Amino acid sequence: MDDIGAAAGITGPGVYRHFSSKQSLLESLCDQTMDRMLALAQSTSDLELLVDLHVTLVVQERVLMAVWVREQRALDESVRRSLRARMRDYEAIWRAALTPSRPDLDPAELALVVGAALAMLNASSLIESPLSSGSRAALLRDATLAALGCP
Repeated sequence: MDDIGAAAGITGPGVYRHFSSKQSLLESLCDQTMDRMLALAQSTSDLELLVDLHVTLVVQERVLMAVWVREQRALDESVRRSLRARMRDYEAIWRAALTPSRPDLDPAELALVVGAALAMLNASSLIESPLSSGSRAALLRDATLAALGCP
């Protein structure tokens, strides 16, 4: 909490003036991250732009995404259910954008490919790397498009 407080320009205990517990802080971080991802995705139906938006989020907000990836299991079941429902909505946008490029995939295959590509992107936030943000973003973009089976 001291690190969080310091990053916000307050003392660690001061964080509790805004959040009742570590759990409520984590819930807020996860909710805000999912809301942001969904809002960005709803702004387009272009697959490459969806990839770029998610890559940008993963690269620019690496620490936040790492917390989101690592700590989701620590959330209350009702919060996890809500996040999963919004994640399904997010993935549906990706599947709809991928469908024209991958008519060879049935719905279950599309779901698997999209889920795997997003898992790869999200998990990349856990990887320490000396690469610049630009290099990291370019590699992740290329890897994601390849995982989706797009040229």
